[in-house]
Parts: sequence; structure tokens; C-alpha cells
Amino acid sequence: MTTERKKGHFTFRSAGILLMASAALELLSVSSEVPLFGEVRGGIGAGIYHVFYAVLFLALGLGLWKARTWGYALVFVTTAIYTLDKLQLVLGRQALEAFIKSQFAGYESQLQSQGIDAALVTQAVVLMAVVVVLCWWGFALYTRWRRDYFTDNG
Repeated sequence: MTTERKKGHFTFRSAGILLMASAALELLSVSSEVPLFGEVRGGIGAGIYHVFYAVLFLALGLGLWKARTWGYALVFVTTAIYTLDKLQLVLGRQALEAFIKSQFAGYESQLQSQGIDAALVTQAVVLMAVVVVLCWWGFALYTRWRRDYFTDNG
């Protein structure tokens, strides 16, 4: 007996695995500071942030892997949440700059010898955030296009 795979099977399964790996990495980062709402936050606030994303990525990964209709909906919810998170990151430029400076503390002379300063890194992080958000929206559009992959059996 052969089962025919729906279009998008490999893409959604691969994305599911990568999202579950992202969830694990978020849990490993649970004590790491994050620039959030205009300030660099650590402690319980950062922990909640990382656990929230870990749960969100794990749920989305499982929803994609199992091809559930709730997984389909969660793609758009996650895309919206991620977009808003990165928007607050880009708009909270002072917090982002403070976060970057704290990450490079002790390495300033090595970075300066390479011609790298905090402003350049900040620009790179902002550009990366924009590109990643665009990729999320591309994935959401692909999900909409391949919505027949998702079933109602769970």
C-alpha cells in the first residue's frame, strides 16, 4: 500500500524539525538577556521571553510535522508575534545598542582593530531582523499556498 504525499511535505517537515531545534535553543538561552520594550531585560523577564518562544516554536514545529489545521493557523499567529517582536527591537534602538555593547564588552579593542564598531553591528542586526521577518512572511505565504497539506484529523 502506497501513500501519496501532499505537496509541501518535505518543506513543512523540515521546517518542523528546525522549529523544534529552535525551541531547544531558546531553552538553552533562558538566562540570557534580551532587548525588550526599550530596555535590556534579564532575570525572570528574559526567562519568560525565552520560554514563551520555546513553547511557541515547539508547538508550531509539531503542528507542521503532524500537518494539523491548528499548525496552519499557528504559522500566521507566530509570524505576527515574531513581526511585532522584531518591530519593537528595531524601534527600541537605544536598548538594542546597549545590548550589543554589553555583548561585546571586553572585546572592544579587537573589534576596533577590525574596523567594527557598535553602530555597524547595530545596523547589521537591524538588517538581519528585517530579512528574517520577510522570510517569515514568505513562509506564511507559502503555507497559505500549500494549505491543502494540512488536515483535519487531529
